[in-house]
Amino acid sequence: MNFQHLFFSLDGRISRLSFWLGLGSIFLFQFAIQTPLARQWNINIDNDVAPLWFRNLSLFLDIICAWPLFAVLSKRQQDRNQGPNLSFVFVALLLVFSICEAFALTQEGTEFTMIGWIIGLPLLGVLGVVLAELGVRQGTRGPNRFGPDPR
Repeated sequence: MNFQHLFFSLDGRISRLSFWLGLGSIFLFQFAIQTPLARQWNINIDNDVAPLWFRNLSLFLDIICAWPLFAVLSKRQQDRNQGPNLSFVFVALLLVFSICEAFALTQEGTEFTMIGWIIGLPLLGVLGVVLAELGVRQGTRGPNRFGPDPR
C-alpha cells in the first residue's frame, strides 16, 4: 500500500479495506498522542471540559489530519463513482466542531451546549452516512471515470 497516495493524493480509487486502514491509521495517530498526555495530566473529559492546552492540541491534530482524512474519504467516494461532496461536508463539519470545542463552546461541564448540539448532531448524521456509504457499500465494479477498479 502506498501511504503517500492514500493520505495525500486525491487521484484514483481505493478499496473498502484501504478505506478502513486509512481511517484506522488516522484515529490511531490521534489516539496515540492524546491518550498518554491525558493520562499523564489526569484529564478526564467525562467529568469536565478539558484544559485549554489539551483542546488546542486536539484542534491542532484535527487540522493536521484534515487533508489525509479528506483524501481517504474522497478516493473511496470516487470508487463509488461520486464526487467528493460528502467528504468535504464531513471534514468541514468536523473542523467547525473542533474549533468550537477548542474555545469551549460545545460543552458546559458534561452537558452539550446549543452550539454543540447544532453542529454535533449533523456531524453524527454525516458520520453515519460516511460509514455506511463508504465503509460498507461496495464500489463500482470495473473502471469508472476516476480510474481502474482497485480490486
